[in-house]
Amino acid sequence: MKICDDCFNDVELKGFIVSQNQIGKCDICDKFEAFIIDIHEIFDFIKSLMSNFQVDEYSNNTPLVKFIQKHWSFFRDVETGNKILSPILNDINALIKDINTSVKFNEDIEYNVGYWDSLKHKLKWENRYITDIYYLTEGELGWDGFFGSEVTISPSDLFYRGRLQNIADSPPYKNDEMFSPNKYVASAGRANPSGIPYLYLCDNIKTVPYEIRASYLDEISIGTFQLREGVNKTIRISDFTEKPSLFLGAEATYDVINKQIKSTLLKNRISFDLSKPMRRYDSELDYIPTQFICEFLKSFIGVDGIKFRSSLHTEGNNYVIFHQDIMKCLEVDRYTINKVEINAKEHILFRL
Repeated sequence: MKICDDCFNDVELKGFIVSQNQIGKCDICDKFEAFIIDIHEIFDFIKSLMSNFQVDEYSNNTPLVKFIQKHWSFFRDVETGNKILSPILNDINALIKDINTSVKFNEDIEYNVGYWDSLKHKLKWENRYITDIYYLTEGELGWDGFFGSEVTISPSDLFYRGRLQNIADSPPYKNDEMFSPNKYVASAGRANPSGIPYLYLCDNIKTVPYEIRASYLDEISIGTFQLREGVNKTIRISDFTEKPSLFLGAEATYDVINKQIKSTLLKNRISFDLSKPMRRYDSELDYIPTQFICEFLKSFIGVDGIKFRSSLHTEGNNYVIFHQDIMKCLEVDRYTINKVEINAKEHILFRL
């Protein structure tokens, strides 16, 4: 069976197919003059991938391809994925024989990624300051190998940070007033513990009013930030926004794919908690797990900050810089919020 690059969304697999430089007709989508490979060329990869799933006996809503698409959009669409996998599941001796079988990740993955929820509970309610780092890293879970995706900050990159004005019609804050408060008054945040200030920035100026919860007619100062001159090291940022490829080579082993799956799922869970806006009635205890993971990344991975998506403004990303003295504030401008739009969702369960 010949398959073409257009049958997949996975960037790495598409590139692999094109790199083989074989032109022909695709047996899946019937496209002529397409870049194709024989399905047998990726049998080892598919077999290793399938070994990371198990039958979900308690659900009938997660058939194989739909489950894969939910997490990676690996195939062009569900129908295409079914056409590719259906005739070969028996050939690769997979435990899952039918594409209509509901699946979940195997127990190893479920436990490893699910430990994030266990850890959150322990940090909040049991042991806050002493945690078995060895168990999290090379001892058992291998989390120190899951955060390899990084971006760097270049001197030309611009970032933004906002503050609400506390006096009407007052001038904007001064440049040095746009940094985080000093350690003696720094309160706890999503990433930083009390007394350890981190610098929270956005890469899109339009994201700033959302992140500081600005309301109608509020006056705000927005500072523009850049890497300070003289910083003589590469500024490494752990990236929680990346959409990683699932295809890691035609001969990728179970262990390689298993690690990629764990990394993707764990980072998605942490990213969700990092992005989750705090409500006025939430407790600062909810900050503790994400504060821990930032400390873990700073101390054991050695990065200078993190990048994660804004849940309040989908066009922007948030950055947390662990040592704010590497940044400088170029200028500060004042804005007035002249429009606010609020949408509400009814909770039907509580309707009287």
